[in-house]
Amino acid sequence: MKIVFFCPSVSVINGGIKHIFRMAETLIAQGRDAVVFEQDGQRPAWFASTAPIVGQGIFSSSADHLYVLPEDQPHILADFARLPQRKVIYSQNHFYGALGIAAAASYADYGVTDVLCSGRTIYDHCRLRHPMLRAHIVPCAVDPALFRPAHEKRDVIAFMPRKRPLESAYIRDMFRFAAPQYRAWEWREIADVGEAEAARLMGEARVFLSLSRLEGFGLTPLEAMASGCIVAGFTGIGGREYATPDNGFWANEDDFPACQVALTQAVALSLDSASIREKHNEACQKTLSSYTPEAFLQGVKAAWETILSN
Repeated sequence: MKIVFFCPSVSVINGGIKHIFRMAETLIAQGRDAVVFEQDGQRPAWFASTAPIVGQGIFSSSADHLYVLPEDQPHILADFARLPQRKVIYSQNHFYGALGIAAAASYADYGVTDVLCSGRTIYDHCRLRHPMLRAHIVPCAVDPALFRPAHEKRDVIAFMPRKRPLESAYIRDMFRFAAPQYRAWEWREIADVGEAEAARLMGEARVFLSLSRLEGFGLTPLEAMASGCIVAGFTGIGGREYATPDNGFWANEDDFPACQVALTQAVALSLDSASIREKHNEACQKTLSSYTPEAFLQGVKAAWETILSN
């Protein structure tokens, strides 16, 4: 069985694309035949991958193909529904899934039999919304070889404003007003950079402001934890799966005063002695232990053994 992952344009920096390639790589390492379809046959330049890339010629009437489709593209789902091959959805954000379902009662109407879920929040949604489909959790993974603290931390607040550009400006202004003792700190925007550069920037920062919004899971705050940042901000809903009072300073969605206070607390903690931060660091490591490359590997193995055995 050839497993074909449908991928959007790799010129766009999107964590979901990275996990499509990672799953294909993992399946190949486990002895499966997997490829990634990219409409222009392009390989991503912003992260490294060994997964084979294929173009339009991959689609045929061959019964030994299985297609892994996006959840948010109704025209693609409708087009592939007419093909006889088996179909699986890789759900990385169930909120966007509402864009793909169109007028269908369920993904099952498109011939989909299974849904791969990148987190517990997505899994619970799929069990509720698509009870006739089999759902499988394949946990996201943080690579500790890439996301790790720099040898020397700096007085930097790193942030990714893509999903909350206005909010990031507002929080930054209120922080400058309410915490004048930290005005000398650098605010470092991470945008339009490759995976390795993002890891380097987070590795140097003491604090990461999480601006997650409508996330199915929300991997970036975990990457910041692994990079030795004290994390403060929003969970994006999906991040509630891992956010605790011990591993970060979290604010309820759109509670901007609370977010500003949380950010101030994170900065203060980042400047405390290592002994004071020990409990926080231990909580972060405990959280990260559930999102390792090994956990991803085992999740991929278990899910695909079930999918391909039926």
